[in-house]
Amino acid sequence: MLKQFSLVGFLLLISACKPVSEQSSVSIVSALVAQCIDSQSQCEINTELALFNVKFSQHQLSDKVKTELPFFIELAEISQQNAIQSITKVSAYLEGRDMFMGKVPVFFESTDKDNVYLAQSLLANCSEEQMVWRLWITVELEDKTQTFFVDFTSQRL
Repeated sequence: MLKQFSLVGFLLLISACKPVSEQSSVSIVSALVAQCIDSQSQCEINTELALFNVKFSQHQLSDKVKTELPFFIELAEISQQNAIQSITKVSAYLEGRDMFMGKVPVFFESTDKDNVYLAQSLLANCSEEQMVWRLWITVELEDKTQTFFVDFTSQRL
């Protein structure tokens, strides 16, 4: 009888769990606050097309993104220079500024907010205690394209 209750309890327990792939990262993101960090080369990027803001969020984020821990990048269009346009596509990748670490693709997705995009990424560990990364972002605003970059520093765990 005790074995049957244990088995039923176990089955109820595992049926209540969702696989990691089905769990929403929205609750994780909402718990994190996107911020401009001191190690960024710039937070606001003023281009010919628009003014953009790039912020980072990560558990235990201080001044540097920690390697081997997932982090989020928020891209927001603050204001436009010309006629009202909307972002039609964002593409991006990360690379080491001073050391070749390959190109890490970054996939931005639109959020519930207008012209705010969010991406999740992860950095490889480096032999150096700190490393400067360059985030290249290409934004398409209807028929025009703008590319810019932001440098930031990561810290090895």
